[in-house]
Amino acid sequence: LALVRRAPAGRRVGRTRKSMSCYLTSTQKRFWILTREDIEKRRSDARRRAIESAQEARASTGEPLQTDGPEPLTDEEETLLRRYYEAKILKVCAAFSLPSKVQATAVTLFKRFLLGTSLLQHNLKVMMLTSIYVACKVEENYVSAEEFGKGMHEDASRVLNAELTLLAGLQFQLVTYSPYRAVNGFRCDLEDKTECGDLEGPATPREKLDECVGLARRTVDKLMLTDAPLMYSPGKLGLAAFRAAGRELGVDAVARYVESVKEGKEDADVDGTLDALDEIVRVEGDEPKEEVVRNIDKKLKTWRTSNPTSKGGDGEGKEGREGKRHKSASKAARDAEDAALDGP
Repeated sequence: LALVRRAPAGRRVGRTRKSMSCYLTSTQKRFWILTREDIEKRRSDARRRAIESAQEARASTGEPLQTDGPEPLTDEEETLLRRYYEAKILKVCAAFSLPSKVQATAVTLFKRFLLGTSLLQHNLKVMMLTSIYVACKVEENYVSAEEFGKGMHEDASRVLNAELTLLAGLQFQLVTYSPYRAVNGFRCDLEDKTECGDLEGPATPREKLDECVGLARRTVDKLMLTDAPLMYSPGKLGLAAFRAAGRELGVDAVARYVESVKEGKEDADVDGTLDALDEIVRVEGDEPKEEVVRNIDKKLKTWRTSNPTSKGGDGEGKEGREGKRHKSASKAARDAEDAALDGP
């Protein structure tokens, strides 16, 4: 569902940096829209490589392999920890008053990065901040690493050092299309079609549409915590959220508009796709409880302490940890450094 907004006579539509019509030829469409099976396999392969890398590193130092040492995270624990940091990205972006296009890009880049590399190998707080930092550059809304570091009690140099690691993990493919923008586009298109007489029925009050868009954007927030952005186009995410908001608020015009959008689409089962996205929101869209995630994070730190190897540039390998200890000037600084789940 690639939306190209039509401008009524006399109305001028401002230029945008990238058109949704380019989505079909984008690297996002070609390389980063996957099946659930592909996603699970990539994560499983990355997890296996991380564990094997830790075992090889231990063997290279002459240390015996541990049979009763700390266990790596389970798949379910990895999912909860990953989803927690994705929710944290949304909160950090809100705390820094960053636009929705930045938060969508940041979450998407974070998701993509953790498809090809395991979270067992990286400090997720650092990679989270690096994803936001890079997203600000991509979306031309620059915020310095120093500002992020100060607000999040993190060394800005670690964010800068991790930037190339993130970019390499993304294969330098940074183009993303936002479902938030799709929601706004659908709302504008609904108004245009109503004004032109292409959509039957009375016009919907602007205040009601504003409420509908706000609820749809909150639904998109939930979708961004799931694998849906890696499986469906941003247009489908936006349309599912818009439809769900219209249903909840009883806005009949939204239902009529969705029917008009479906007409002539090659995807004959649009309803099936939108229903599947509704179910994903219901089952997977809630933020994990912080007390549960803190226990998982402690388990991850314990495993990484026993397996001090990292391919990432986030300063969390053996040398990175030793350097960090030497640079800590006070207990307060060490506490802030260790509080990987802290933030604004």
